[in-house]
Amino acid sequence: MKIKISTQFAGALLALGLVSQASADPVIYLTGSTAFRSTAMTAILSNAGTNSGGVFDAGSVTYVTYGNSSPVGANYAVVHGTIGGAGNPIYLNIAWSGSEAGIASACNSTLLNVDRNGNTITLAGSPEAWLNVSNVTLNGSVNSANPPINLMENGGVPFHGADLAQSDTSQAISWTPYVANTQTALKDYGVEGIVTFCITRNNQTGNSGSGVPSGASSAWADCSNITLPQLNTLISSGVVPASFLSGNTNDSTSTVYLVGRNLGSGTRMNVLGCSTYGAHRPVQQYSIGYGIEETPHQNSLILTNEGNGGYESGGDVAKALGIITPTGSCQQADPFNGGTSWFAVGYISPSDALNTGNFGGAPTNCWMTVDGFPSNNGTIENGQFWYWGHEHLNGKYQISGTADLVGNYLFSGIVKSLAALTLGANPAGHDPAIQNSLMNVTKSTDVAFPGF
Repeated sequence: MKIKISTQFAGALLALGLVSQASADPVIYLTGSTAFRSTAMTAILSNAGTNSGGVFDAGSVTYVTYGNSSPVGANYAVVHGTIGGAGNPIYLNIAWSGSEAGIASACNSTLLNVDRNGNTITLAGSPEAWLNVSNVTLNGSVNSANPPINLMENGGVPFHGADLAQSDTSQAISWTPYVANTQTALKDYGVEGIVTFCITRNNQTGNSGSGVPSGASSAWADCSNITLPQLNTLISSGVVPASFLSGNTNDSTSTVYLVGRNLGSGTRMNVLGCSTYGAHRPVQQYSIGYGIEETPHQNSLILTNEGNGGYESGGDVAKALGIITPTGSCQQADPFNGGTSWFAVGYISPSDALNTGNFGGAPTNCWMTVDGFPSNNGTIENGQFWYWGHEHLNGKYQISGTADLVGNYLFSGIVKSLAALTLGANPAGHDPAIQNSLMNVTKSTDVAFPGF
């Protein structure tokens, strides 16, 4: 992987505003973590005001979103409102690309990766492509498809970085590390809260959320737990016999494949760093549904070796793990290693998993326990489940003026939103984020286990 630092920022847009009305209101660009997207968007889209978990002044928010049937799951959005008082109307232009891609975008940098065929490719989102606020109508519409090219700045070709970026880890372990007095010297506004994750098997037919799916094999059911050494072996090799996880020799004819994220992901950075595997070490991963780089993706159990590559968002991983066509992977022969069946294991945020019918409550449902502990609010808050991160908000080098004002209100609004929504208060819940005040443990670094 290589990092290329751009030497120039693009100039500001000359005309900003709604389709029906030109505006000189400033545009602030936000990107970053897809795992924290729903949490951040809940605060951003709130019309309750800054004292009640909103980012904007009460009643001032208008918006449009693209890329998901839920506004808080959108890939792209433009939000308009006043901030810090009626005299500060702004546009917040949002494109969620992943934590590491977001850090790179805020640094006006480009992350380069190598695809499964050995070709150098640019990771999407570093820098990001943005909606053109002049070409969209802020009528509260929620569009499940991504925006067409005619609604994007510069024809959808990225040409400038972000002002603000959410990240699931700090720059201390980033692919784009902090270097003083350079564009990489981002402002860290602090830790807004805890971002949560889970380890899960892929869906199978008959998955009702109330027990072992009817289409699951005995090997799938047996592999309800994964230990830290087993997880690191799976990350390194990308494939193991199910018997390696279950300890049952009868499961040796079923194979387990790893599905995960690319270098732009904080979800990946957390699982590699916190598991002691090594945040920057290469992995072996697979995709489901015709490959990551091929389009269109297919709702079919087509397994592809992606090498060190992976999906750009947690939503994409969730969709891949949710494919059961035609009969579920446990009913399909292993396409690579000659087994009689196969299934996948992935790392993902709880919100992305639950939104695609990938139910929690291991061991009877899809999610796996890790070293015997499930992913839930209580196990995270008390230190038994280690796979979680500190959520940071980062600002571009020498951020100032309106952009810095928005950064401060965004940070404060998200912190207050976590409290207003009482996220983490139910120990058995699977909230996408947890308030700092509820944590009984902490992590001394991005790659540490929880401690007191």
